[in-house]
Amino acid sequence: MRVDLSASTPITQPTDHPTASDVGRYLFGDFCFEPARDVLVHRQHGTEHKLEPKVAELLCLLLQHAGQVVEQDRLQQSLWPNLVVEQNSLYQLLTKLRRLLDDSTRQPTYIKTVPKKGYCWIAPVQREHASAPTLPVTPTQPSIPPSSSSGLRDRWQRLTRWHQVAMLSLLLIAMLGLRAVASFQDDEPPIAPVYQVSDVSYALGIEYAVDAHPSQNLLAYVKDIQRLEISDKQGQVLFYQQFANRIATPAWHPTQPQLAFWHYREDSCELRVVSAQGAVSHIATPHPCDEAKKPVWQSDEELVLVLKQQQTRQAYLYRLGTKEWVAIPLPLRADQRLVTAVRGWQGNVYYLVTDAQHNSQLIDLTGTVQLTWPYPVWLIAFDASQGAMITNDNAKHAALLAKRADGSSYSVFTTAQGLFTSVSADATGTLYAGLEAWEVDIRDKDNLPIFSTTSIDYLPVSNPLGETAFMSRRSGVCEVYLHSQNRISQLSHYQGYDYVNFLEWRPDLSMLLSNRDHDLVLYDRHSTLLQFPSQTQRALQNIGWVDNDTLFSFDGQTLRLYNLQGRVVQQHELAADNLYFDGQAQRWLVHQRQAWYQFAHSALAQPWPAIPALTLVVQLTAEQSHHMQNIRIRGNTLYWQSDWSKHDLIWQMPLDYPNHLSLLKSGNLIWHFDVTPHHELTIAQMDAMQGDIKRLQPTTKP
Repeated sequence: MRVDLSASTPITQPTDHPTASDVGRYLFGDFCFEPARDVLVHRQHGTEHKLEPKVAELLCLLLQHAGQVVEQDRLQQSLWPNLVVEQNSLYQLLTKLRRLLDDSTRQPTYIKTVPKKGYCWIAPVQREHASAPTLPVTPTQPSIPPSSSSGLRDRWQRLTRWHQVAMLSLLLIAMLGLRAVASFQDDEPPIAPVYQVSDVSYALGIEYAVDAHPSQNLLAYVKDIQRLEISDKQGQVLFYQQFANRIATPAWHPTQPQLAFWHYREDSCELRVVSAQGAVSHIATPHPCDEAKKPVWQSDEELVLVLKQQQTRQAYLYRLGTKEWVAIPLPLRADQRLVTAVRGWQGNVYYLVTDAQHNSQLIDLTGTVQLTWPYPVWLIAFDASQGAMITNDNAKHAALLAKRADGSSYSVFTTAQGLFTSVSADATGTLYAGLEAWEVDIRDKDNLPIFSTTSIDYLPVSNPLGETAFMSRRSGVCEVYLHSQNRISQLSHYQGYDYVNFLEWRPDLSMLLSNRDHDLVLYDRHSTLLQFPSQTQRALQNIGWVDNDTLFSFDGQTLRLYNLQGRVVQQHELAADNLYFDGQAQRWLVHQRQAWYQFAHSALAQPWPAIPALTLVVQLTAEQSHHMQNIRIRGNTLYWQSDWSKHDLIWQMPLDYPNHLSLLKSGNLIWHFDVTPHHELTIAQMDAMQGDIKRLQPTTKP
């Protein structure tokens, strides 16, 4: 059986098909789908897979319209009626479904993509009703609309010979005029390249953090978090190595087949250098860090390395021969922060920085500005053939843009099928980009998504009324939402790039508090009430409520208390890693030097010429305290999150028995968590469903 999809008529409105409730099950290929239970059964293996609700809905829609092209807008409207979701939400659902069916996008067995139209179920389907015989469903032959080319030809032939000659003469004069104008514009910028896109890798799994060797037929990338793969530029794997811990950001030497990459070990980052065959030539002494950026080769023996520790990024010059770390003193303003480093024009190293207004600059070691962008740039690579920096765009990071040293820019590539998370260019100008389809779901104790938006939902915080407030990027920016009485309402409406790290209910549950970068924001159940500055330029470590009328913020050096009008009513100096208020015991819990300490809230009523005496609560291990975040108290239990070798850990500690501390959950890519009033754990976890490497080959100019 063959279905011609080249000129199919899409389904834009519902057609008269049996609903999921009318059908007992669908049979197709090796599978059986039971819509009443949202269960997909592999008939040969006998295994059952419980589908997420939205995945099941999508499968139902496709099966009900087997053999017909269903438009993307129709699918989106059916799956998320009256709800704003990410642009690539539908693609992410399709990726999940294809993985379950082991279906290929190149040679599909079940779901075929019809470019610029939609999707079509192409496999034969049998419907089994509860009280009816099996009804075979054969994909129908779509109708082919008539061509309009013959009409254009008839109109041309009806013109007189004189009219035809006149029209051709005018066209020729216009072309000569344009060419004459172009000949006098010697200073016109180079024509932007046009790219042909193809797959380098498209197997199931996550391939990302790609780097192309500038001159040799070599690629390096990370697969599924802990595996380093080296391939040729056609995707043929030449070498791989599995590591016990997470690895990151491989980077080739500009001329030699030497590869540097990071290996996360406990609370440190370990730089490694290997050959194209995997032979280890260097292992650096592990350096304390929370995050490492892509290494940059400055010379054969020197690399520029950017590490993040305690909310601050620092650039170092690392010498392979002596294993020496030299801090690089970049001349940054107080409101600027370092993002990463990149090798650019004439092989020089440049530094990408952003400011408090989210403007980005590319500077050299002296602070001289080379390029600027009016938005946050976090993805950057240098294309030597064009003399241009390739970066993310200014919206949802679904496009690649290029900017030359003279400030001229051009679009490289745009996609709605995921997010670009890495990019690299070789000497020919061919780009290699990591394209990922992922989401962040808030999942319940059974690991099922609560909202099923296929978006980026995180920072959940529930209350005893059964409501959950959370943060989401479904509109493209960080917004606060409230899930109450089976309805989701949006409490904030922003257009900027401000990031939200914290969200807390007021003790009487009448308000919510969040940060927005360095600002603090109050909400009721309808909208934003007040936004005010926290009076710090440092990264906030924590915020929260002292009582119904008092808020607090802590930036690692200063504890500030505010009233509901946003005025600072108290300010105290305290150097610590983190801090949280225990309202029930009226005390402050202080995380410092791998231990929990405490002091009474009443101590803040006294003048503070010095830090009040801290009493030890419990000593912690390095694993329990490294990169501590997401601190919260539920009932009489303290919870927090740490990471060890980039593996996320959630801890619980009874405040009456602090020595009975225990590990509640561990996993990869856990963004946040919450504990409900019923002491059930919900987590916001990144689900990187698919990551492929794309080749963008420059072609002949149009």
